[in-house]
Amino acid sequence: MHDDEFEAIRKLMRLKRHETPGEGFTEDFLREFHRRQQQVAQRQSGLDRFLQMLGDKFESLLNPKFGLAAAAAVIAFVAVFLNVLNGPAPVTNQPTQARIQAEDAKKKAAEEQDGLKNEPNGVALPASLEKKP
Repeated sequence: MHDDEFEAIRKLMRLKRHETPGEGFTEDFLREFHRRQQQVAQRQSGLDRFLQMLGDKFESLLNPKFGLAAAAAVIAFVAVFLNVLNGPAPVTNQPTQARIQAEDAKKKAAEEQDGLKNEPNGVALPASLEKKP
């Protein structure tokens, strides 16, 4: 069965080898091809055409000789973008901050110590406990 199919295909190939397209086939085909391309282009919006052009440019960048350069450019772009996104590191004056924090801690401790005194506020004291000026 397999040999019969092989022979049938072989005969068909021999017949097709002698066939040639008629006169004007190439010109008609080319004209029809261009007409269809123009129809597709007319149906596309400006954004679609722009995206198609952009895709074609990126496709050309995927050429092996440009691949390394394109990869390096993308990495550099991402690095710059992340650097801009994070912004510069804030400059701090650590000794000044430490001094301010220490002063704040002393004030807070002094306020807490004032609150711990065992003096009644607004209460009349017996004469024996009153302070003399």
